[in-house]
Amino acid sequence: MDYAAEIERIAVEARRRSANVAEEIDEIHRQTALRAERFAAETTERLQELADQDQVVQDPPEVPAESSAPPPSRTPEPVRPSAPRPPEAFEPDPNWTPEQLRQAEIRAAVARARAARQARSTVAPSDGDYDPESEYYRRSTWLD
Repeated sequence: MDYAAEIERIAVEARRRSANVAEEIDEIHRQTALRAERFAAETTERLQELADQDQVVQDPPEVPAESSAPPPSRTPEPVRPSAPRPPEAFEPDPNWTPEQLRQAEIRAAVARARAARQARSTVAPSDGDYDPESEYYRRSTWLD
């Protein structure tokens, strides 16, 4: 048995397979680059469409020059603290799948629980006098 010839044959086969793998990798890189270019072009076009739509929505309609009425003055109304709004009633859509219905019920339950916690977070003393002990229990944070 000629070991040198066998080693040479194995080396030639390894170089051939290595060249095939390198060619496949080059082809994959080329295909990936083409896909990336296509994706970038499509994304740019889509972003431009969305920007155009936003521009149309943000542009106020032109007022005809014939109207001589002064524009209404906008004075910002002061922000008044208000009680938290109760969560909206849960209304299932008849087209929902059972899984979507279950998820919607869970979201509604979480919203109800959150509203209940917020409603209980504001505590007012029942009597008008100052009580240091009640102040301790009415503090805003328990991390002190």
